[in-house]
Amino acid sequence: MFWILKKLISTDSQGYLSLNLEPKSTEYRVFVNEAGQILLDPVTNIPDREQWLWQNPEALASIKCGLTQAAKGEVHYLGNFSEYADLEIEDE
Repeated sequence: MFWILKKLISTDSQGYLSLNLEPKSTEYRVFVNEAGQILLDPVTNIPDREQWLWQNPEALASIKCGLTQAAKGEVHYLGNFSEYADLEIEDE
């Protein structure tokens, strides 16, 4: 569903449109149909190194569960792990 934000806007001398709206995103996909109507679809890019989480429903559910538990205060102190801060980790 679409609704009218502005009744009429004009391009500037270089052909640009200024909507003067608070952006919902910094990046958009642009769609156009046969009638010339334009749809701006806000997108969020996920870095490749994090994409696996969104493609793994089991891992994502586990993360969401942990965040819910933390928000409820259902946490357990596991100690201070600072002694491992300088430990080198091998990539597999």
